[in-house]
Amino acid sequence: MSTRLAKIESNDDPQFNGYFIICFLQSFNIGTLIIIVNYFAKIQFAKNFNIYFGIFQAFVLFIINYYALYKKRDVIFKKFENTSFKRKKRGLVYFWFYVITSTVLFFVAAANLVTPHN
Repeated sequence: MSTRLAKIESNDDPQFNGYFIICFLQSFNIGTLIIIVNYFAKIQFAKNFNIYFGIFQAFVLFIINYYALYKKRDVIFKKFENTSFKRKKRGLVYFWFYVITSTVLFFVAAANLVTPHN
């Protein structure tokens, strides 16, 4: 992902952008899971709970991913430096499948499973 982001001329820090995208997609996945659980459990939350929980979730994900991924980015890059073209291409296909699936599932779940508050 970082090598693709590096090809954008205005991109100063492709590693940070990749880190940000990963955190964002993880938030989508957690949000989708919460929407599905909430739909079946029929839990009523306070009106502002979603906002505060989303901020808290993003903060926690940024901290965890910073220490697990971003801080160790040089080691991760060296580990995958000599991967074959075929594996890189397959990884890119899996990455875009993950991005599209995560995004679509989140918005479909949000549009169809969230019950409006009166």
